[in-house]
Amino acid sequence: MSVVLVIPDLHIPFHHRDAFEFLAAVKRKYSPKEIVNLGDLEDWHSISMHDHNPDGMSAGEELKNLRAKIAPLFKLFPKMKICTSNHGSLPFRRAFKYGLPSELIKSYKDILLSPKGWQWADQWDIDNVLYEHGDPFTGQNAALKAAEQNMQSTVIGHVHSFAGIQYSANSRHLIFGFNVGCLIDKDAYAFEYAKKIKRKPILGCGIIDNGIPVFIPMILNKNGRWIKRI
Repeated sequence: MSVVLVIPDLHIPFHHRDAFEFLAAVKRKYSPKEIVNLGDLEDWHSISMHDHNPDGMSAGEELKNLRAKIAPLFKLFPKMKICTSNHGSLPFRRAFKYGLPSELIKSYKDILLSPKGWQWADQWDIDNVLYEHGDPFTGQNAALKAAEQNMQSTVIGHVHSFAGIQYSANSRHLIFGFNVGCLIDKDAYAFEYAKKIKRKPILGCGIIDNGIPVFIPMILNKNGRWIKRI
């Protein structure tokens, strides 16, 4: 069994400005053998199915910004397993909606100009733990619901305002559901929809150490900067 670093929703270019530094510190401490990104790596606010901020970036500007902001992550994690997700798939969903054939659409790799070591799939199964974005699930018990429906320990992102681990057992098996939170900048205009929601995003990442899940919170000071402690 191996050590897996689990990266939750970044929503680049609307990620927290200290997110990459935080992830680099976690990588140094735990020396993971596998890196899994749970999806919503990109935000794509400009082509979202919801209302767009008219003062925000155009689709072209957001793509340019996305490519510039994501580049340091290529060097930090030259190999990464990424889960498909509702935000990450927006270019393909938009193309499908307007009837564009798949032959006209670039791949995830070509859109992001990502390294060869980056791979995408709906789910990843590593050491009998399932990793997926978690689109169908909501609420505080989303990860546990996912685990029980998968009948397998499951790690999800997607639900920004909850993080942590819950267990479920029967007479033969013990499984866990692990919600890893997110790494977004809650004050970015892409998240204006959530300003009046009382529950705020929980920032952090996850480690699965030989089958044992650990949540690592990214704790901020009063100025919203990471305090550089893990």
